[in-house]
Amino acid sequence: MTTNHSNGTSFFITVFFTATGNRLQLTQFSDPQSRDSQATIPRGMELSREDLEARLKDGPIQVDLRDDSIPPPLAAYPRHLGCETAAYVPILQEGQLRGVVLVGARNGQTLDEDVIDAFARTIRLTQNSITAKVSPTEPQSDRRASELKALNTLGASILSISDLNTFYASIHEQVRSVVGEHGFVIALYDRKTNSINIPYLFEDGKFSSIDAFPLGEGLTSILIRTREPLMLVEDTLKRATAMGAKVSGKPAKSWLGVPLLAQGEAIGAIIVQDLDNEHSFDEDDLKFVSAVANQVSGAIYNFRVLEDSRKTALQFETAAEIARDISSSLDLDELLQKAVKLIRSRFEFYHAGVFLKDLSGEFVVIREATGEAGAQMKRAGHKLGVGSKSIVGFVASNGEQLIVNDTTRDATYYANPLLPDTRSEAAIPLQVGDRIVGVLDVQSTNLYAFSEENLRTLQILADQLAIAVVNSELFAETQEHLAQHRLLHHITTTAASGTTLDEALQSAVNGLQVTLGGDRVSILLADREKKLLEVKAAVGYAPDVYNLKVPVETGITGWAAAHRRTLRVNNVQEDTRYIEASSNSRSEMAIPLIYRSELLGVLNVESEQPGAYTESDEELLGTLGGSLAAIIANARLLEQIRAQAERERVLFEITDKIRRTTDVETILTTTVSELTRATGANRAKIKIGLKAKEMGQVIEGKE
Repeated sequence: MTTNHSNGTSFFITVFFTATGNRLQLTQFSDPQSRDSQATIPRGMELSREDLEARLKDGPIQVDLRDDSIPPPLAAYPRHLGCETAAYVPILQEGQLRGVVLVGARNGQTLDEDVIDAFARTIRLTQNSITAKVSPTEPQSDRRASELKALNTLGASILSISDLNTFYASIHEQVRSVVGEHGFVIALYDRKTNSINIPYLFEDGKFSSIDAFPLGEGLTSILIRTREPLMLVEDTLKRATAMGAKVSGKPAKSWLGVPLLAQGEAIGAIIVQDLDNEHSFDEDDLKFVSAVANQVSGAIYNFRVLEDSRKTALQFETAAEIARDISSSLDLDELLQKAVKLIRSRFEFYHAGVFLKDLSGEFVVIREATGEAGAQMKRAGHKLGVGSKSIVGFVASNGEQLIVNDTTRDATYYANPLLPDTRSEAAIPLQVGDRIVGVLDVQSTNLYAFSEENLRTLQILADQLAIAVVNSELFAETQEHLAQHRLLHHITTTAASGTTLDEALQSAVNGLQVTLGGDRVSILLADREKKLLEVKAAVGYAPDVYNLKVPVETGITGWAAAHRRTLRVNNVQEDTRYIEASSNSRSEMAIPLIYRSELLGVLNVESEQPGAYTESDEELLGTLGGSLAAIIANARLLEQIRAQAERERVLFEITDKIRRTTDVETILTTTVSELTRATGANRAKIKIGLKAKEMGQVIEGKE
């Protein structure tokens, strides 16, 4: 009996002793991790028979190798083997101690009550063979001797199972040594999936296996259902049909089957068949194969339980490992890549992939997947429609697990040419609350590959990955908002530093286009007298956009100006207010620019994507709009101040020149010349109202 540690390579040490007087004599030793010869192992141990029987009278005992109260030989022997913990399991017959099995654990293995109990149950099934080893039997016939030898050999091999395939071969060899050369089958039943698989098949001199198939109406299924042996040695097809069995392929002329029973439940069957001859088996064969089944069924069951426990522990360890990564990393691509690799390797699947919904919510797109097939799908941008005729599409739409145990019989299965060996598939939604963010897709080359246990663990993993996706989105949004606020600050600062209003506005639209990722941006200023909006700065439009004059109340920008409220339109093609400035625009948002209750203009943005702007964008651009309104008002005030200062400077210069002139004619000539230059006029004239007779002259200045 062996089991695996969580790393999948360590096994328990088992040592079989026969009890003779005050000595435990080594009979068989198994340590699959060691290459040493059994000759290097102590041949036994001396200790009080009474003391040993007293300790083992109530069943197996687990010993603490550091406990001084334990008889020294019981602690010394496992310590010699490098064990950290150990247990002794008695072999009793009619209340008498016939032998002992030492089970040793090392390298951090867990030797708990469940493991010890599994060894004890297996050992109880082998007591007949052990009795044959320790006490002589009466002379037997050749047939009986062959049977006992076969059962003894199987009993010994049960104590050192390293893998089931080797054990199946041993069972076949012992049955063949007694019953003869015939077709041989070991079938296993999985109650959780209600399916049968055949891991060991010998037929026509060849070894093979058969993938899982549903419990049906064949002879093997009848064995599982009835849990009773069955032998047909003549008119096999007719008798099988009369029993309601459906026979596929070439029917056997002789057929013998015995169920494998453990804890009162059928876990499989042993079948021997002859395709060519009738009456190949008799009652002795049936009894012998039944004895074999009784002897090996517990060992097979225990090994499968331990193996399932190991796999389950490894799968939960995988979930915990991914959970730790989620809590410590915000790199979603790295996290998903590690997750799908672990899921494929730890769950022994053919393929694993993660699909995430796109922005539109219409498709799920492959984000990460295993193997070369996964790499090709990622390069091609493989996607499936939400709600499409596919397993992933169905789950992305409905938010419920979908398990397909046989892809050849399911209408929702979408055959992917890159994954030709898929035989079963499971898709689990990545869901947080009511929101479906994607799908975890796993595929297997085996039919009925998904059990309640691995599906439960996969759902835990899917829930964790969904949280990771949402966390990544929130982090990205936070970073994006931070970057946007920094850009808006830069836009505001740059615009405020412009030397003219036109420079400030053009700087603002250019910076905002970068922030929005290439959208069209324009700023329209209000003409209060004409009640019009005129484009003063724009980017992303044709040059003739500057000719556009929008009456207040007209169009989306006119509505925003008239109502002094932001207007966000998800589809301009469906809004009758839209005035087309670009044929490709699909969504638009107009933000009124208001400073101290005065409407100065409108900030307008347009995108080729429908529904491009969100409440967050509206809040962000509203903040920018307030800053731009202040910049526009300040720029206008600055221009007014500059104009006033320039007028005062010119007036001062003219006045200064006039003061420095003494005669009237020179004063008048200088005044006309300076006014012409200052105002840019072509002609200036000064008339002086004197009596015509005394001075009827006019001073004129020409260009």
